[in-house]
Amino acid sequence: MSDTAKGHHKHGEQAHIDMLPLFSTTDTGVKMTSLLPGSQVGRVAPVLPWLFAASVLWALTGSVPFGALLGLAPTPEISKLLGHPVTVGVAVVLFFVVIGVTGGVYSRGVEQFGQIRVAGLFATLAIAGGLFAGAGALLLWTLTNNPSRPFDLEAIVTSPTIPPELGAVVGACFALLAAYMLLRLPVSIAHARRRQADIQRLRAEGSSFIGTLTAVKFTNSWLLNYPMFKVKVSYISSGAPRVVSARMRTTADRVPVIGSRMLVLTDNRGTTLVELDPSNETAFEVDAGKYTAPDG
Repeated sequence: MSDTAKGHHKHGEQAHIDMLPLFSTTDTGVKMTSLLPGSQVGRVAPVLPWLFAASVLWALTGSVPFGALLGLAPTPEISKLLGHPVTVGVAVVLFFVVIGVTGGVYSRGVEQFGQIRVAGLFATLAIAGGLFAGAGALLLWTLTNNPSRPFDLEAIVTSPTIPPELGAVVGACFALLAAYMLLRLPVSIAHARRRQADIQRLRAEGSSFIGTLTAVKFTNSWLLNYPMFKVKVSYISSGAPRVVSARMRTTADRVPVIGSRMLVLTDNRGTTLVELDPSNETAFEVDAGKYTAPDG
């Protein structure tokens, strides 16, 4: 992984950790959304350069196995070139580089949209789109180089050697995956932006109440090694006691103790945001081991 990619990945990961514990009264799991104080609602533009770079690198890296192993080399000479130890060595180096750049795509997605789901969709699109592009380019080159050869999927079973049809089928699978990511991304981005807009509005205009964390129930489940909890926060509004339930995602060493001071923000639309009170120092559970994700 390059130093630049490492830096961006660590920066994105740190930005995510800085928002933990993360609470949501509406969503759970990968749909839980955060917005750093003072940040604007996420934009796609900052993610696109990383997405493009990762896709290109995946296309270059994938051309070696597609050409040397899956029959998509347009000529025997190119097949030998792609299978040469030097070429394979370059592909291995590129593989580690592209892993780092793909991590940068994920981190940028988290930074912009504060949501694991959107970040994961961007990263998956980079992988699937890049591999499809590499396979598609090789297939087009193969068909152009030998236009008289029929394209027959039965050759996958009947051919004594690895036919280009096999690589075409694998490439088509990545194409379908990329198309699925493209279909899901707009909806997921819109959802994340709505949640971030709600958070931004509540912080600026919402009614603020001081609350108390009254219940913390570990669900005995983890999301990317982050333990998940169900919590309850009590507060007083218009002289009446109220309780709001929420989901919480955090790290094992940042589980707030019962009695922690909370900030409850509401509006007349019925939207509610709960956060740790930033003006008050929070105590966390001492025994982090019981919330650590099991190995494997």
